[in-house]
Amino acid sequence: MPTPRSPFPSASYGPPDPLPARASPRSEIVQCEVAADIASIFCGVPVAEILTPHRARSAAARARHVAMYLAHVAFQLPLGDVARGFARDRTSIAHGVARIEDARDDEVFDGLLSQMEALAQSCRRLTGRGIALPGER
Repeated sequence: MPTPRSPFPSASYGPPDPLPARASPRSEIVQCEVAADIASIFCGVPVAEILTPHRARSAAARARHVAMYLAHVAFQLPLGDVARGFARDRTSIAHGVARIEDARDDEVFDGLLSQMEALAQSCRRLTGRGIALPGER
């Protein structure tokens, strides 16, 4: 007599795939670097000036604030992660983000920032959770 067949496929079933893990610290730094790259292109300030841990001229400080804003809003990184990515204190990040939010009252600046946000969000969607690094995913 033949052995009865199981109504279930022969593939082994295990627990469901875990939820995607929180982005690695390295991934958060890369996201901050991408935000700095975007701000550099749109603001005309070299990336090195944006990412320097030292005080900078006014244009570089404004571009850094834009990059911090993009990292926090478009890449949805918590302020603490943005602080690590820019080698700054969390309160400095909050100050920079607030400065950019206040500057959005200017229609021209708001339009430019909207374009930067759209680009940053497209970069974020590349992997569904952030920037993929070699060996991740």
